Amino acid sequence: MLRQGNIRPYHWADKTMSVLRANQLEACEKDLASLPFRCLFDSDCTDADAENFYQLSFFPWEDRAHPAGALHTADELRIRVLASFAPELALLSPEEHDLMVRLVLFGGRLPLHDWNDLLPARCLIRRLWCRIRKEEDGVTALYMPHQLCGAALLLLAGDEHKKIRDAVELVINSVDDSLYLTGMTQASVPMLHLQSLLKDTCAENRPDLIERLFLSGCDCIYSPDGRLMLIHPGLADPDRMLAQMPVAARSFQEMSADTLAHASESVNDLENPLYEQMLFSLMNAVRPEITPEDAVEDLIILAKQGVSYAEMTEVLSSLLVSLPTPEMLAALRDLSDRIPRWIWFSSSRLQ
Repeated sequence: MLRQGNIRPYHWADKTMSVLRANQLEACEKDLASLPFRCLFDSDCTDADAENFYQLSFFPWEDRAHPAGALHTADELRIRVLASFAPELALLSPEEHDLMVRLVLFGGRLPLHDWNDLLPARCLIRRLWCRIRKEEDGVTALYMPHQLCGAALLLLAGDEHKKIRDAVELVINSVDDSLYLTGMTQASVPMLHLQSLLKDTCAENRPDLIERLFLSGCDCIYSPDGRLMLIHPGLADPDRMLAQMPVAARSFQEMSADTLAHASESVNDLENPLYEQMLFSLMNAVRPEITPEDAVEDLIILAKQGVSYAEMTEVLSSLLVSLPTPEMLAALRDLSDRIPRWIWFSSSRLQ
């Protein structure tokens, strides 16, 4: 999802990864409530609805180089969606794919009880596959037309689908490792990597669908020179990182999967004892709406951004039901001093 909004003036307690995620989900919930109650493949969908569907889809962005002059029809959009259904199904983000599999197995209707399902549900709607509906009992449910459910069920069982999903998993894991190590990476590197792995499959030569995958599955921004940048979900101020990153270095993270995995293991070996120490000190002490695990993760990601110990102490206090104990402050000091910074925040502390 493209990161929107300026949170720079906020206190660090309002810029933790869990708060950023909650704000993103709240905005998505509001967005879902405003979407059409019809789906492109509903029998009562008309040409009058087609332009609305087009505008909420990925198509306007992908068609920006060759904007269409005429209005769109429902049949035209259905043909366009179905023509790419097999490769697009295989190139869903991991969260979308998981939600779609559950949706198909439940026959095309899935109640959204988990807040974390809202973002992938929004992306599936943008693909013009689904619609959302508030039911009489207050439950929000995601619907997928039966004709798409049947086609998806057949495709999911195929060997080609599994081959493409294996490639997606490999690349996404590398992206996750890269973002945890650096905070930001240029999207073109993993996109080209994935494209090379899709040779001789139905998803070959589909950069548009690969871009959808990353726009759906990663936090993203555009750099001033128009590059799509993937950012760690806990990076509070990506513009500041971009400003400190030389233009020539914006694609420096081009490392092999083995190199990334080895680097991640080294960082984990260093961070795990710090994580466990901080977690032990916070057990039964955080506010009821926060888990100790999330609190520790928030603090680690702040340390990676070079947030000062004094500011991290304020954040820690905001997470607790009482004042920090000496043991908590000692664990926080170790975490603050020893967690590796993201490279462009390693030479200075953020203010």
